[in-house]
Amino acid sequence: MLRLTWPTYQYVEGLVVGFVSTALIFSPIFFIHKHKNRVAIILASLLSILLLIDSVYYAYFKTLPTAGLLSSVGETTSVIPAIIGLLSFKYILLFVDIIFVIIFYKHISLFFKRKNIVKAGNKFSIMALLTIVVCFFISLQPMGGANNLIKVLDSGYDTVSTAQFYGIFVAHAIDVTRFIKEETTVLSPDQTQHLIDWVNNNKPNQATSNFTGVASGKNVIMIQVESLGSFVMNQSVNEKEITPNLNKLAKSSHFFPNDRFIIGAGHTSDTDLVANSSFFPLDDAATFVRYGRDEFTSLPKTLIANGYSATAYHGFNRNFWNRNVALSSLGYQKFYAADNYSDGTFLNMGLNDGDFLSETVDYIKLQQEPSLNYVITLSSHVPFNITDKTNNLGLDANDYPELTAGYLENINYTDRMLGNFFDKLKTNNLYDDSLIVVYGDHTPVLPAFTAGTVKYDPDTIQASEVPLFVKLPNETDSVIHPNMGTNLDIMPTILDLLGVKTKQLMFGRSLFVDNDEALKVCSDQLVVFNNYDDCTKALEDEKAKSALIIRYNQFNKLSK
Repeated sequence: MLRLTWPTYQYVEGLVVGFVSTALIFSPIFFIHKHKNRVAIILASLLSILLLIDSVYYAYFKTLPTAGLLSSVGETTSVIPAIIGLLSFKYILLFVDIIFVIIFYKHISLFFKRKNIVKAGNKFSIMALLTIVVCFFISLQPMGGANNLIKVLDSGYDTVSTAQFYGIFVAHAIDVTRFIKEETTVLSPDQTQHLIDWVNNNKPNQATSNFTGVASGKNVIMIQVESLGSFVMNQSVNEKEITPNLNKLAKSSHFFPNDRFIIGAGHTSDTDLVANSSFFPLDDAATFVRYGRDEFTSLPKTLIANGYSATAYHGFNRNFWNRNVALSSLGYQKFYAADNYSDGTFLNMGLNDGDFLSETVDYIKLQQEPSLNYVITLSSHVPFNITDKTNNLGLDANDYPELTAGYLENINYTDRMLGNFFDKLKTNNLYDDSLIVVYGDHTPVLPAFTAGTVKYDPDTIQASEVPLFVKLPNETDSVIHPNMGTNLDIMPTILDLLGVKTKQLMFGRSLFVDNDEALKVCSDQLVVFNNYDDCTKALEDEKAKSALIIRYNQFNKLSK
């Protein structure tokens, strides 16, 4: 007997369940007597459109759209040109059968009439439906049957993982059912108390390190760089450094070259959440959009309670990903968006980083000190257009795979603008005496390529690594920390360096803790609260608790 191994078997099972579930979707046609064929064509068209949306969305975001994202459709309009650019002729295959039937509709109908194939009676329809239903549940048995399906409904599995086992249509049905359940249920008093008890029993004390308080009372400047992957660091093309200024920064700071970014359905906005709250993002919803009014515990709220001001800066529409609401909920007192900046050339998605970063320094100077300043760049966002501003490396897009040359030119442009930003900070006495944290929000979506000294393969760990720089006040030495950290660790690291205490729940840890207080590194540089024997289970438990707190806005009940 042929025995399939993981992950092969899950795809085989997914195909089987997918085919049977498709038959189940079409089964009501057995009971339709008029316009049966037209209904079948309409239904097939709707399913093909859904598959098209899934395919294009997955090509861009590497995940499937969910019901929870429907409320954020308006937030993604600015990336629609890039998504449309992923459309290709191959997607016509999703509609070939429908087109064929429409073209030859009369001939097919005439064929059935000539062959004396009559409409199925009620008995046949009921038997056919029962057969399909039985086949559907039989196909579920390798995965644990209906019982396992119920567990999936209650779990936090993302739609991609669910689709691999149950097929696209069942995965969407599970997602919609879960969404409705979440929107119509609340935590009971017992569930709330259980969550509080879990946090009280598992939340570690805020650890200290040899660097605790080294930046006490200093300004903090956080710079979140769009699509900055570690694979471009210390590399060159056409004998030109791709990131000369970040390479220079790495030589005068604590450098974490293999930091891991963590995003969910909210993509870049999830990095905002992770870096500012040390909570896991949600896999099935954009947290900022669906839960943007939550009473988040956060870095800005903690620092404001300790005499800081807190300001965010972003050269784009302030409502994109609901940031105007969510950043306020995180505690930021001011949010400078595109409407606060002087008119300038838009590059890719927002105000070009040169004008944006230069004017941001002017705004930072105005803030009450000590200040927390959260700066989000945008010029290295897709579609990575090569313009007069972004052609410094001299690359010809035709010589490289799609988007590759554009990305390298744009990340080089952002690096050059960051160099100007650092110089202007120095001119205004804001550089040396500040705690400066620079990191990538996530890696770009690119094919495998080689360019100069760069060799990138998205099927390797390179697709998960972003650089993280922590420049201490007046620091000139370089310390490299390989294979350490995730963006969950940014908030606790900053609080540790500032010497600021908090009782808030954080799922990361200070990257400078290296003693008995350090948490156990569990998986992919993620840490767990206790020394669990089963790290995977521990992380699943923590992610589930993080999701519960976000979904049911339990922050204030847990921060004491």
